[in-house]
This record gives sequence, structure tokens and C-alpha cells, in this order.
Amino acid sequence: MIRSPLLFRYLFREVSIATSASFAVVCAILFYGNAVRNDEYFLQALFHSPETFFTLSGLLIPYAAAYALPLGFVVGLLLSLGRMSADKEILAMRTVGLGVGTVLYPVILLALLFSVLSVFLVGEWGPRSRALFDLRKTEIVLNSLDLILKRDGVLTFDIPPVAEEGNAQDSSTRALRSLMGPEVRRCGLAAGNVEGDVWRDLRLSFRDGSDRMVGVLSARSAKVRRDTVRGVLALHLEGIDLEGDFNSSVSGSARSPSFVSFESWSEPLELPLNDGSSGTSFKRLGYSQLYQAYLDAANEDQRLEIAILLNKNLALGCSPICLAIMVLPLSLRVGRRETMLNAGIALCFAMFYFFLVTFLPEALRDFSNLRPALWSWAPNALCVCGGAWMLSKPD
Repeated sequence: MIRSPLLFRYLFREVSIATSASFAVVCAILFYGNAVRNDEYFLQALFHSPETFFTLSGLLIPYAAAYALPLGFVVGLLLSLGRMSADKEILAMRTVGLGVGTVLYPVILLALLFSVLSVFLVGEWGPRSRALFDLRKTEIVLNSLDLILKRDGVLTFDIPPVAEEGNAQDSSTRALRSLMGPEVRRCGLAAGNVEGDVWRDLRLSFRDGSDRMVGVLSARSAKVRRDTVRGVLALHLEGIDLEGDFNSSVSGSARSPSFVSFESWSEPLELPLNDGSSGTSFKRLGYSQLYQAYLDAANEDQRLEIAILLNKNLALGCSPICLAIMVLPLSLRVGRRETMLNAGIALCFAMFYFFLVTFLPEALRDFSNLRPALWSWAPNALCVCGGAWMLSKPD
């Protein structure tokens, strides 16, 4: 087979430029979509300081890049090779005796480089950056609560049901539920003075799932502590007056509004944020952390979810090399000069691939004998087999 280093560098450069440009465009689109969903936090960050705004933006870029890399690679590959095929450059190479391997080698080399970077982005840098992004979001919200309270006059907190809290619920929440009953689902907080870490003249109203008032708590003051890791606002209350249906938690008991007054609670009253970004999520863990969580006996009921996530991240990370083997013969066969049409074909193909990687394990989740976690690799195997079959054909 005839090999030309100059031609290798030309093909490598052309494909690299197209794939890098496509990756940048797709990354910008995905970043914009995520930024729009979190526009309130970006505005609050910009209000605090430009540094906070740029830090929040920087933490979101790796998460967007993790999914933009394989998608942008496929688009750039089909655009570059489609243009060469439409301009008869591929035909000219074949005419002088150069085989498909002349195009295959630089593409495979670039795909391997993209795959290594993608494995790191999808399974390590992306999830960890998103976890830090969620933590900074929580920090921004907690630090802005006094401003929001001044602006709106009241803060609303959703209180999770007892079944969702399990053994992790703190003693202050148990004390509250013992008085108000387990049906408390929402808390409204108002305060007369919210300067600094000591708020004064507080009023907390508690409602059930049907939005019925079940109790009112008034406090002379509260020392405020913002827990960004757990995503809660802790209030050390003093001078407490509590009025409510304290016997409503007893089944069949008649409601009898009562009033109690005491100086303080031994434990703070903790109110969770509404955005749900706090807490530990397996999707925000890297490979090593996911593997340790998989081995942990405490996660016995969630091992399938962890296994699916691990295999899906690895499969997506290896997608550039697998998609390249499939897209290469397609681009040589259906080469077109129309850039938008080539981009549309690549996007449809890549989106279908992503759909299969995500859908197949979830669809087979209830069939444990079929090893649903391993089905994340099925689209990769199909791409490799289909591409190898097309490359093996003489034409």
C-alpha cells in the first residue's frame, strides 16, 4: 500500500480543524442550554461579583463539553470527509493507488485521541465539575436568602415526607413533627430584620400537602447558619411561641389547637432548599467513587443503577472511536457538498446513538438476567461491526 506522510498530515489537519470547530459550536450550544436553565443563579452570581459569575460558568463548561465532544466529533468528521468526497479528493487518492487505509489511519488516530479525552470528560471531569457547580449554586442561594427575603417578604421551603428522610432526619425535625404531625410539607419564613447572621422577629407558618395551615411559630431571634454541603438553612431559635394542632398526628383524634411558649430548642431548626441540588448523587461521582459506591454494602439496592451509570459513562467515552468506524465509510459513500445536509445527517445519527445508549439499559432494568448495564455497549458494538463490514467491501 502506498503511504504519503504529506497526505497523512493533510488529512489529519483537515479532519482536526473540522472536528474541533464542530466540537466548539456544539459545546457552546449545550452550555447555553444549561445556562438558560440556571439563569437565575447566574444573575445572582453576577450580582455578587464578576468572579463568582465566571467561576460558575467555568464549572459548567466541562459538563457541557463531556456530551459535546463525541457529538461534535461525528459532525466534524462527516463534514470534512463529505467535502473531500464531494470534491473528488477521495476519488483522486483511489485513482493513484491509495486505499481506504490512507483516510482511515489519520481518522482513527484522531478518534483515539478524542476517545481518551472523552472518557476523562464524561466520567471524571464533567461529573465532578457539575457537583461543584451545584455546590456553588447552593452557596449562592444560601448567601442570597436575606436579599430574597427583603425583596419578596417571605421564603418558602418544601419539607420532604418522613419516608424520604429516613434515618437521616435530625432531632429538630423530629421534634417539629412530633408537635405538628407528619403531614407538614411546606414552611413559609418571614422576618422583620435580616441583617447579618442574627435575624429578628421571625414568623414561620407550616402547611400540609393540601395547603392547610397546621401551625405557626414565632421567634424573637434566630442565629442563622448556612450549610452549603447539605443545602439547608439552620435556625437557632430563641424566644419561641408555637401554636398549632399538636394532636393532629394521632389517628382519629379531634383537632385541638394549642399554644406553647419556651425560650429555645436544643437543636437548630433546619429548612432544606427547594432547588434539590444538595445531597449526594451518583451522577456527580467519578469512576473511582462510583466503583467504591458499587462495592459498598450499604448501596446494595442501588448497585444496578451504579453499574448502569458506570457502563454508560465508559461507553459514551469510547463513542468517538466507535462512531468514527461507522461514519467513515458513510461519509465516503454519501459525500455531498451541502454542509447543512451533512451536519443534519451527522446530528441525526449521533442523537440516535445517544438515545440507544441511554434507553437500552433503562428498558431492560427489570430483566436482571439480561445484564442491563452491559447493554450500554450495544450501540458501540453495532457501530464497530457495521463500519467494519462496510469498510471490508471492495467498493
